[in-house]
Amino acid sequence: MQAPSHDTPALELALLHRGLGEIAGSTEHCGRCARALLIGERVYEYEDGGLACSLCREREHRTPSLTRTVHTAASGHSIRVLDRRPRKRSV
Repeated sequence: MQAPSHDTPALELALLHRGLGEIAGSTEHCGRCARALLIGERVYEYEDGGLACSLCREREHRTPSLTRTVHTAASGHSIRVLDRRPRKRSV
């Protein structure tokens, strides 16, 4: 078994930063505090396209035009397998 080299933590750190950067770029952010919105969190959309998280909602002085839940990027694109085999009847 080989001993880990001293470069391994630097490589792991670089891969972690790259992965987090890709994730952060694809998630929605609150327009007021710039926090990345969490999956399952309520988000409030306004007429001008602005977003507010549930924490910043109380500080907004306007009424949101839409309230929705944050979903994953795969939401609506995943496959659900249904068992369509005929049921066996027990006698």
